[in-house]
Amino acid sequence: KLVMPLPVEVRVKQESLALAVLGATGDLSTKKLFPCLFQLHYQGFLPPRTTVIGYGRTAYDDTSFRTLLRTFLTKAIRSVSPGQSSPCTAIRRSLDIPAGGELVDANMVEPREPTPMDIDRFLSIVSYVHSTHNYGGLGSEIPRDALELFAAKLDQHKDTHQSANAHNRVFYLALPYEVWPHICALLKQKCMSDSGFNRLVLEKPFGRDTASALELNARLSSVFSEEHIYRMDRYLGKEIVENLLVMRFANRFFSPIWNRDNIKNVQIIFKEPYGAEDQNRTAYFDSQGIMRDVMQNHLLQILALVAMDKPASLSHEDIRDEKLKVLRCVQNIKDEDMVVAQYTAGNGHRGYKEHPSVADDSTAPTFCMAVLYVRNERWDGVPFILKAGKGLNERRSEVRIQLRDVPGDLFSEEQGQGPNEFVLRMQPEEELYLKMTIKKPGLGMNIVPSEMQLSEQWKLVQGYKSAKGIAPRRAYERLILDLIHGFRGHFVRDDELMAAWRVITPALERIDSGKIPMHTYRYGSRGPNEAEALRRSTGHTASIVAKDDVPLDSMPSSEFYFPSAFARKMNLDPSSDGSICLESPTKSQ
Repeated sequence: KLVMPLPVEVRVKQESLALAVLGATGDLSTKKLFPCLFQLHYQGFLPPRTTVIGYGRTAYDDTSFRTLLRTFLTKAIRSVSPGQSSPCTAIRRSLDIPAGGELVDANMVEPREPTPMDIDRFLSIVSYVHSTHNYGGLGSEIPRDALELFAAKLDQHKDTHQSANAHNRVFYLALPYEVWPHICALLKQKCMSDSGFNRLVLEKPFGRDTASALELNARLSSVFSEEHIYRMDRYLGKEIVENLLVMRFANRFFSPIWNRDNIKNVQIIFKEPYGAEDQNRTAYFDSQGIMRDVMQNHLLQILALVAMDKPASLSHEDIRDEKLKVLRCVQNIKDEDMVVAQYTAGNGHRGYKEHPSVADDSTAPTFCMAVLYVRNERWDGVPFILKAGKGLNERRSEVRIQLRDVPGDLFSEEQGQGPNEFVLRMQPEEELYLKMTIKKPGLGMNIVPSEMQLSEQWKLVQGYKSAKGIAPRRAYERLILDLIHGFRGHFVRDDELMAAWRVITPALERIDSGKIPMHTYRYGSRGPNEAEALRRSTGHTASIVAKDDVPLDSMPSSEFYFPSAFARKMNLDPSSDGSICLESPTKSQ
């Protein structure tokens, strides 16, 4: 008798789930992972028979650990302060909803605001195991009695839910990669479920270079098969990054222009306004640097999604196959196509090397700009400009895809003409828009740069949630849900990882050996001048519209193209050479 298999999201709700977090008291777990598990729990996405077991070296019991988590989970309940203007008013006007009407429409599901009782219900499924063992590096011994209490907790949960169709286990390693092989060997010996799936989740960094990543993969694959290993990259769970796949392959007008004939350059930008010391993670960062911490994983994964060809299907393996093809076509980075730097003191902050945890001869860059080229038929010759830095002038993560000039452009001599650009912004607020040139309303034929908003309804939903005191969806929520359902498309496969390290490792070796000069930039600035020179050398044109929301008072005007129409709109005075004299315009300007 044939039985139709249940959809995975239905099947897992009939099974039990033990989600084990190893390294449960670290910043990653308390500030990101547990708040996201809470959000999934109170919205009903976790299976009913779920338990969350924390494991760490800090001496907590169940009660004290729950008290610790409550502090972080409470921040997930946000509300509009009394007397504060609510975004609801503008949203109601946009959706044509009367003042007393309910703020929902046909495309907007009414979400429920979390309460302290929701936190209590979540914490009731959380427990903690204190580890008394200090796991060393790759050469250390495995304590024989390690994980005994941990394994007992897992078995207790299985015994409690014997009626479940299966007993699934997820092991989330929020630990340094040096201890992964030892922990995985222990998990294999004592903690595996014999009546459900066993999945291993790993957080970056995945090694330091190609050699260490190869060794790590070899050690892990002797314990867990690749289909059970989920390498986490939180940027793959961001709404904008997910939307990139849909926008590219669900809209006809993007396909004909998504190639070297029409796209002039691509910028992938990651900027943070704080330095490494502000996050209490200086020692870790100094061992990695910005290239290992951000570029090798987040930015290269986004590059692969932007540049990949259409997959054969939406299956996770087909998507990752196409990303892998792109990464294998990326050429090695030349010295002249890269700028690395460290920030110096500025704006009341000390310089990077002034921190006591940083050596005077540290070669860990806090800033890097690298120009990459994908040598294939679609992208040959198009510069992909990857930029990542700390201690800069703003918090911003985005992709900017700039198109070539219009052939035989009738308006090429007009000062209002700027390049078309497609912008996908992830931080500080997620947004999509297309920069284009239009005629200014009126009797004349004046043209102005403008923007076409592609995410208006999406932004209304975000604003509505904010007004209701509901936290926005975090990337980890999507990734954890995919993990439970077994969808691996938003996780990094082993061959993807090695292809990314192949691109970055030669450059890292030259940086570590001092063959590439280490420049400097002032804390709170836009970065080193050498990076701006490199950007201009690729042919990139910096054209600004109001939607870009750039802090203009921090920008060297001589290096940017400001159409005169835009200057008039921003109440700025063009100088005699066509540049703009900036006088710290206000936010409203």
